[in-house]
Amino acid sequence: MASASNNTTSCPPKRGQIKAQIFGSLAKTAVCVASKVGKAVGKIIGEGGNGGTASSTPPPSPNSSDGNSNVS
Repeated sequence: MASASNNTTSCPPKRGQIKAQIFGSLAKTAVCVASKVGKAVGKIIGEGGNGGTASSTPPPSPNSSDGNSNVS
């Protein structure tokens, strides 16, 4: 006679397992989308609107006392 272990039927997954699969899939999708958005933003910022020629120090102001030693 055949044993009972050969005629096993699969039970549907429990509710918690289904939720875990759904949230795992959503998390993977969110990570993928965020990665693509980050790469696109990085390309936009890397190009820069001014070609990267902006200086980090502003020109001296005519109202400041820096460099105005001939003023009495």
